[in-house]
Amino acid sequence: MRALYFVIISLFSFIDALLLTNPNFLGKLGLWLFKYSYLRTFPRAMVTVLMVVIATLVMSESIVFMARKKWISKSVGIVFTFLFILVCSGLLAKIILDFSKGVYSNTGIYFKIGVHLLPGMLIFIFVASLFRVLSKREQ
Repeated sequence: MRALYFVIISLFSFIDALLLTNPNFLGKLGLWLFKYSYLRTFPRAMVTVLMVVIATLVMSESIVFMARKKWISKSVGIVFTFLFILVCSGLLAKIILDFSKGVYSNTGIYFKIGVHLLPGMLIFIFVASLFRVLSKREQ
């Protein structure tokens, strides 16, 4: 089951990087104007997405590991994971507000979906970690 989890995360990371490299003309102009060089090509976008996802996986897995080894209590692990879920949800809410109005709303549907997908993936990772902290069985 854990292998399927990592396959899903990898697949969504690939799709997210692919979507982020397909803005329309205004989106490409914005990437050039604001010097977002880390999203201009697919390899750069893939590295950017993977760095964020891997950092999130390391944080979530270390919380689960510390809670399982009793280095922190289960309630502390739940609180930390829930706080990360709230932070990622706030980030998603900010992105939804930013990309629903103004210049960002004209960047192209693929780019907008890609931008919304990354915080969604982060929420998914932390929710899965929350369930692992809450579960009683050892993995």
